[in-house]
Amino acid sequence: MLLMRTGRSVARTLMATVLAAAALTGCAVGKETGADRLSNGRVTLRLDWWGSDERQRITAKAVKLFEKKHPRVHVQLEYSDWNGYWDRLATMAAAGSPPDVIQMDQLYLSSYADRGALLDLGRSKFLDRDRMSPKVLDTGRYKKTLYAVPAGVTVMGVAVNTTLLDKLGVGLPDTRTWSWDDYESFAAKVTRASGGKVVGALPLTGQSALELFARQRGDKVFDDKGHVALRPDTLKAFWDEGLGLIKSKGTLGRSQLADAAALPLEQSPFSTGKAATSVIFASQLPAYAAASGGDKIVTVDLPADKGATARSQYLKSSMYWSISAQTQHPAEAAQLVNFLTGDKGAAKILGAERGLPAVPALRDEIKSSLTPEDRTAAKFVEAVENGRLGSPPALTPSGASDFETTLARYWQEVMFGQRTVDGAARAFLKETADKIYSAGG
Repeated sequence: MLLMRTGRSVARTLMATVLAAAALTGCAVGKETGADRLSNGRVTLRLDWWGSDERQRITAKAVKLFEKKHPRVHVQLEYSDWNGYWDRLATMAAAGSPPDVIQMDQLYLSSYADRGALLDLGRSKFLDRDRMSPKVLDTGRYKKTLYAVPAGVTVMGVAVNTTLLDKLGVGLPDTRTWSWDDYESFAAKVTRASGGKVVGALPLTGQSALELFARQRGDKVFDDKGHVALRPDTLKAFWDEGLGLIKSKGTLGRSQLADAAALPLEQSPFSTGKAATSVIFASQLPAYAAASGGDKIVTVDLPADKGATARSQYLKSSMYWSISAQTQHPAEAAQLVNFLTGDKGAAKILGAERGLPAVPALRDEIKSSLTPEDRTAAKFVEAVENGRLGSPPALTPSGASDFETTLARYWQEVMFGQRTVDGAARAFLKETADKIYSAGG
């Protein structure tokens, strides 16, 4: 069960270097924020995001609608894939020329907020903050200040390629009650049924999967004060799940897993039919379905052991919109964020590509335009949302933006027997705590 974004290691290394340089100068390069009032003349805003070609196409279409409704405002579009987004953004921020409106991820929100690079959106007169539930809106707060507005919401689940399972003649266990042991047994059964051509699952990896796994055990990765809270035994159990899959042959071999970690979504083992299941965000389901060549993919709840905490699931902001603290046009920038997150016309164009709209009132607006895969994803998100939902976890603190890269490094050392599970868990948690402390946490 592999959660991947390509190029993270390079991006975070570069970002760390640039942000360190920015910190030495106080990250106060460039002009101060302009007044929170609409300009009389023409205004040009820069909008920057990461994403696929499809995201670029629909965002550009939505921006044209915004410009039509706000004829004095021109929006300059800037975008890249995840691979180059964060190092480029960090470079611009350090040089004093950041975009006005920035697509933001929870991994980096606290780092940028701590350095004074983001505008306090709680004070804007041009942003409607009452359209979202406080629980959703508050995911964009850091130290009680609103620095980001959710662009969409999603949840994590197990994606199942039912086309593959039907061909193999393998049925799913009862996913309403299945345990991690059930999941491992199922995965091994898939591998046997396919003669090793298809494996049943991919090991749990990534911060979000670890967060959910920890929450099932009444644990959490970070506390509200920005400190590491994860217990070593939880991390050991997390990695033991992966090792169990490897031992039972329910997943790929070690070298294959190491190679797969660097692959983009469309080339992942799940996308190419080499794995029958994977833990993904529901918002990724359409992309996986498209990459698979049209196989039918459904999303079900994660396994949970007996006694698991009932409210382990939570509504996750898929990504955010933030505004640069150096923008000269905070009013118009807020209008753009308000439009992208709350306008009916924009919602019909953007659909669920960035996740299900965070504004519940917009969901009916987009239903007719959703693909079957989008509708499947939306149905799963709303089922979780209407169930026993827990509060969102704390944001990743400053100094820990490379959490996933470091976690992946330790996992590979565990996987290849270079470290014991116990030794790796304690070393990883200490390294993460040290990085947070060095960043002032």
